[in-house]
Amino acid sequence: MQSSSADRDFAPYNAAQEGRDVRPLARAAVAAARPTGDAMGTRRVAIDLGCGRGIEARHLAESGYTVHAYDVDPSVAPAMAELAAERPVQHETLDLASITALPAADLILFCATLPFVPRNHFDGLWQTMLEALRPGGVLAVDFFGDRDDGAGTDGTFLTRAEVEARLAGFDVLSLDERERDGASFQGPKHWHTYQVLARCRSSRGVRRRAQSLPAAFRAR
Repeated sequence: MQSSSADRDFAPYNAAQEGRDVRPLARAAVAAARPTGDAMGTRRVAIDLGCGRGIEARHLAESGYTVHAYDVDPSVAPAMAELAAERPVQHETLDLASITALPAADLILFCATLPFVPRNHFDGLWQTMLEALRPGGVLAVDFFGDRDDGAGTDGTFLTRAEVEARLAGFDVLSLDERERDGASFQGPKHWHTYQVLARCRSSRGVRRRAQSLPAAFRAR
């Protein structure tokens, strides 16, 4: 694995994703979601961070959401343009680490992309996500753990305590920690992951708790 996330070429990985099924985390997020706040009686809004070729974005759109989808890989832009012509999906090509604002949303999905956000940018992105999520909104995230093979890179790999600290202010619907040896797109690896599904209690409370994270849990 590259020591820097900036060295990663995602085009081969994203090309290989064509035809796969919707990730279970995305299905669980849709099942857990409910109309919230300003979205009552209107089309709900979802954010898909690291959308790839739009498999989950399509599922969200077909489940009644207007989807804002983001990915750093320019090779997926044609597929996303085709999807946007068929469904209420808006796509933007950018580095997730550069995001400083997101639209108000009822669901935020962050599947298998977190480790490629540099650790020194993650807390800023996380705060932006919390500010975007409406009270009652659903957060669905794949965190990667500190015992994952990738933990020696500049990406974001967290201890369980760090994951739990970032979920203060949420009702945690599920937190599934797994550790195993298996395959990855780049070959064999040791996986350490946390799959999280959580509901926001109130935007103000979540933001306040995020801003008061212990220094040991902030970007190092």
